Amino acid sequence: MKESVIQLLLFDFFEGKTTSIQRKMIEEWLAEESNQELFYRYLDQWESEHPQFGPNKEIALEHFRSVMAGADETELHNIEPEPERPFRARRWFLAAAAVALVAAGLAFQKQILYKSLDAGPGKRITYRLSEGTEVLLNANSTLLVPRFGFLHNEREVFLDGEAEFKVTHTRNHDRFVVKMSDRYQIEVLGTEFVAFSRARGKRVFLKEGKVKLGLPEGRQIYMKPGNVFVSGQNGSYKMTVPTDTRPYTAWKEQTFYFNNTLLSDVAQQIGEQFGTQVRIPDTLLAQRRIGGIYKADQVDDLLQILSELMQIEVIQKEDHIELAIPKP
Repeated sequence: MKESVIQLLLFDFFEGKTTSIQRKMIEEWLAEESNQELFYRYLDQWESEHPQFGPNKEIALEHFRSVMAGADETELHNIEPEPERPFRARRWFLAAAAVALVAAGLAFQKQILYKSLDAGPGKRITYRLSEGTEVLLNANSTLLVPRFGFLHNEREVFLDGEAEFKVTHTRNHDRFVVKMSDRYQIEVLGTEFVAFSRARGKRVFLKEGKVKLGLPEGRQIYMKPGNVFVSGQNGSYKMTVPTDTRPYTAWKEQTFYFNNTLLSDVAQQIGEQFGTQVRIPDTLLAQRRIGGIYKADQVDDLLQILSELMQIEVIQKEDHIELAIPKP
């Protein structure tokens, strides 16, 4: 379909004027990821021309389901939005509409409701969220934030990777929640902390303020400044107060801090930081240890350091790097 036809069709859909056949056409069109940005652009254009109050999102979702079920205009108006502060455009209704429209599960719902803030391999990027919170994302990390703004009294984001948060304390004391995989979450009011959420476990280093950690089994742990929480893949965890906090913040300067660290762990950190898979077939070599602080902007910088310090060979394979002991 031509873009002008799509625009008219979507505008009719936003206004509840489409037929069941037209809604099916939109469903098939929106299922293609390449069409989603155009959907958001027309969404923004339409709502800028139709300012409205913001409904409760559960009511809004039920509203849209009524549209998809073919409810007439009178029935739609019977679903009254919860009175909230006015917005130039309340996007939650249309976001919920997109969710119900594609009906593609939780993963796709996140694509619709959240936008992705990313830091690629070897890169660190600072983002300032809409309410003022500053986030420094480490390499190979992603933060999902609400595409249409935070709800009243609720600031919720999803972290995959590692980031430093400097949370803005709002006048209404709105809570700020960082959700991580495996049902871990961090709840704060106004504080500064570093969060780590990757395959090998979770870690939180609290620099200032106070946070409440939610653990998978429902337990809650309160942290004080200087505390470090670490959990492994098996769910075990510990809370410590280290005298040296550099291992938890060195990445901010693109620096690697090793303290009697296994080479196998170094290989894992390389994968996390640069997206480069490193394998060590020799188990004895994998258990060698290294210490020191090393600046490495690129993966080759660190590999060269390892090669020289540990007298090992770096072999480029088709899809990975291999570390080995040089043959005599």
